[in-house]
Amino acid sequence: MSLLFLILASQESPLNISFYSVYIYKGEMPVKRTPKVHKFHEGSSDDQLPVVSMFIDKGGTGAYGRIDIELFVNRVPKACDIFLQGCAFAATGDKRNVKRGSCKSYRFVRLTNEGLQVGERSGSRGASLVEFDSEIGRVNHGIGVVSLCRSVSSFDESFFFCITDNRSELDSLDKRHVAFGRVIEGLNELLSLRDALLSYVQEGCLIGDNPYTISELVLKSCK
Repeated sequence: MSLLFLILASQESPLNISFYSVYIYKGEMPVKRTPKVHKFHEGSSDDQLPVVSMFIDKGGTGAYGRIDIELFVNRVPKACDIFLQGCAFAATGDKRNVKRGSCKSYRFVRLTNEGLQVGERSGSRGASLVEFDSEIGRVNHGIGVVSLCRSVSSFDESFFFCITDNRSELDSLDKRHVAFGRVIEGLNELLSLRDALLSYVQEGCLIGDNPYTISELVLKSCK
């Protein structure tokens, strides 16, 4: 790259001189690329979106923490619907539109490089990939994002994972999975839980004496 100074004199007054500097590039000008960042931050939620609270207990010591997940029903309605069906939420009579769900199908089963997998394949209702094709990639994966697990041919209502690491592999998740929510409160608890579960991992799977469980699921509908 070279620097060229131009001196221009005004037509009205030869003494009125302006200095201009011009950069001359040799070869092609480099293209500035902005890297894709997969990172979400805990923050205030949208009052128009429903929130699921996941209460976590540690065996023998009681409550461990709570994780609030905002559901993107406005962007990926099919994925949110299959997740809510898996939770089997039932009305509580609460005037604040609060419902309680079933935790029978949900337990922490795997801890991978990307995140924490929750639930087991129920086999009761699998949704074909074709049904969700239009929702794949609508929401990017990143720390704190919740996404549906999948098999070769279908998604399962009782199997999802929470992203706990910000790795380059997340690009491939955007092409294969449907992210349907994000943690808006309790992200520190989620990351702390990931660290606590490391000692219970064998070949990626969480072994049976893992004391951490989901004790309650609560859905608060949008206002």
